[in-house]
This record gives sequence, structure tokens and C-alpha cells, in this order.
Amino acid sequence: MFSLVPLPRPRTAWLLLAVTPFALPAQTDTREALKKPAVARAITADRLVRNQRVVVEGWSRSLADTQITDLTGRDVSAVLAPQTEGRGVSVALPTEPFVMKPRGIHTVPLLETGATVLPGGLVLPLVAAPDHGGAATAAWFRLAVSASPRPAPWLEKGGDYMTLLKFAVRLSDGAPTTLHLPQPVEVSLDFDGMTAAAIAPFTIDDIGLTHEKTIELHFRPSAPQAKLRIRSTITDSDVVIEALPRLELRPERSAVLGFGLETVAVVVERLRPQGEPDPVSSATPVDVQVNGPARLTAQDVSIPSGGARAEFSVRSAGLGPLGLRATAGGLSATAAVQQRFPFGPLLAALLGGALGGYARRWMKGARRSASARHTLEGAVVGSIAFVAAVLGVGYLHLPAALAATEAGAFLTGALCGFAGVVVLSKLSSPQQPEA
Repeated sequence: MFSLVPLPRPRTAWLLLAVTPFALPAQTDTREALKKPAVARAITADRLVRNQRVVVEGWSRSLADTQITDLTGRDVSAVLAPQTEGRGVSVALPTEPFVMKPRGIHTVPLLETGATVLPGGLVLPLVAAPDHGGAATAAWFRLAVSASPRPAPWLEKGGDYMTLLKFAVRLSDGAPTTLHLPQPVEVSLDFDGMTAAAIAPFTIDDIGLTHEKTIELHFRPSAPQAKLRIRSTITDSDVVIEALPRLELRPERSAVLGFGLETVAVVVERLRPQGEPDPVSSATPVDVQVNGPARLTAQDVSIPSGGARAEFSVRSAGLGPLGLRATAGGLSATAAVQQRFPFGPLLAALLGGALGGYARRWMKGARRSASARHTLEGAVVGSIAFVAAVLGVGYLHLPAALAATEAGAFLTGALCGFAGVVVLSKLSSPQQPEA
């Protein structure tokens, strides 16, 4: 019914049960034959070693939570008649490998160090050499996964989290190192509680580092617990993918007027991976660095205890890009603000001032011959008033943010240009002697 082929060390080596893919002629080299892929065959009653059982060690789940299938995917629990043993589960000794895994989908946290072996796997029955007797044993082929770095860090450039996932098939301890997978393990990945680009299914052909698969996972959590759904021919599990909190730096505007004419408010906030605020347990100072011609309006920036955000302002001091970097509690974030020349508002202030100065000609007693001079004076006064209004100095009491717009600059220039020309005219007219 079956034949036994000794391995290179006949007195101590283990032999595969003579399943069809491994039934070898006496002159065939065992190691070379073990490398040949197996053809999946169904496990039936005529493919059992009569009156013999094998203990599958390391299986601690209840039989009600255990699913046993052959490599064709057919449930063979009734054929193998599993029974609970002290060291695991015993089944009728088949001549074919089979798969044992939990019936439901279990959530598995990744280990702090090393790879995490997922529940379930492919079981290969083994038997001792005939001249030494001994009970039949079984070797496990299990899928293992690891993530590095973990928890996954936030990548500002891509706007997502990144970690490297490594998948490999591991052989159980104590099994002969000459064993090979009877057939490749097919793996597919899906996501729960996170968004990521689709990953094509892949196969792992054998044990060992050379057959390990590495996946670069870029993702964004959308729920408190992000899970990677791993579905394969030997195990079905959900693996928890951890991610670090992140710091976000949000300027109120992406561009401000240069030369110190405007300030920009900036919010720094600590966030959980899924995007919700992450309050701190104690006051956390925020180190703010400004790269470029600008200055902070406040020196001490801190996230208060129980809060998740802090605010500060930066005043421009020149032109060109302005880089901001904030660091709090070991997390960092960057942002950029462009300092631009105030072409639009300044031109609007000049036009408004010139119009206000020109309007002086319709006042009673005004000399129309002085219209050109009044227009020039209005433009000068209007531009000066625009700068003063943006800096918060003046009598119009316009908000600086409003004065910095084209409409606000035009209004400021027109009103101040008209009033300024009137004042200048009075100052330049000859004084009448007192009676």
C-alpha cells in the first residue's frame, strides 16, 4: 500500500509516507525527489494507513474550531476522525498531506520581534524507518509574516503610512530540513479599516529566505484598528497593522505678502493614525523652526494638557519660499508658505490713492490746474496708507487681513489719498495774517 524510502542518514533520518508524489524508486536520490512539486490528491478512506494514527503536535484549538481539508480543498474531518491528545490532535494516518486551520477568521497581533506564525498550516505525515519502528509524526508548514518598521511611520511626502511586509513559509522545529513544500502556497491580501493600493496575489514556492516575498505597503487607516486580511491555501487570518500618531502643520494660507506686510497663522495638531485628534496627557512643548526670511510672533509654543493642538503666527520678512518645521513629543511635521511681492494690493492702493487725489479737483475752490499734482500726491499717500493699514497702524480700523486684499487696498488708498491731498493742500497754502 505504501513504500518507505530512507533519507541519507538511514539510522536516524525520518521518511515521508509513500504518497504518490514522494513514492520514489530505490535508485532515485531522495533530496532531489523531494524538490519535485506534489500533485494534489483527495484524501479518501483507501488512502489511510490501516489502524495507525498520527499526532499533530502544537494544535491547541478545540475540534469544533478545527477545519481539516485535503489539498483539493475538500473537508476530510470525517475521514481522518480527529481526536484530542495531550500534545495536540491525532488523526488517522493518511498517505497525503492535509491542511489544518481554524474554522473562523482570527485576528492576530504581530509580535514585537521576529515573524508571527499564523494559525493553521499544511501538515505532512512522517513515519520512522521500518528497521527502527516508532510512531508516526507530522511536520508543519506554516505561513509567517513580519512588518518593519512597526508601528508604521507617517511619510509626509506621500501622505500615507509605510511598512515592509515579509511573507515566508516556515517548517516546524525538529522536522527534517530536507523537506519541501508539497505544492506552492497561494496568498491574497485585502484590507479592513484602512485604504491602500490593491496588491496582486502571489505564491510562495518553498521554505527558506530565497522564497520569501516582500511587499511595500502604503496605507492610511480609516478605523481605530487597521487589519490586513490574509487569505491563503493553508491559513486565513487578519493581522493588525499598527501605525504611529502623527503631527500635522497647517498654515492658514499658502501665500502671504512679503517684506513683513503680513502674518500667517499656523496650527500644529497631534493626530491618531485614522485622523482623529490625539490629546496629550501633559503639556508638550513644540519646537518651531523657520527656514527663510521670517520670524515667529511668539517664542513659546506648547500643546496644553488634555489638548491636541497649538497655534502660532509667523510674520514675513522678505520674499521667496518659507519653510516651517514643528517637533513635539518625538513627532515632526513640515509645511511651506510662499512670500510674494504685493503686486495686486499695492497696485490697487496706488490706483485708489490716485483716484482719491484726482477727486480733489471737484472740491469748492480747488484749482483744476493742480489735478496732476493732486493725483500724484494721492497715489503716494494711498500707498503709504496701505502699508500702515496692513501693519495695523491707521485710523480706518480696517482688519489687516482685509486691508491686504486688492479691494481693501483700493478702499484704503482712495480714502486716504483724498484726505491726504486735502491736508497737504492746506499745509501748502499761504497762511492769512491774523487781524
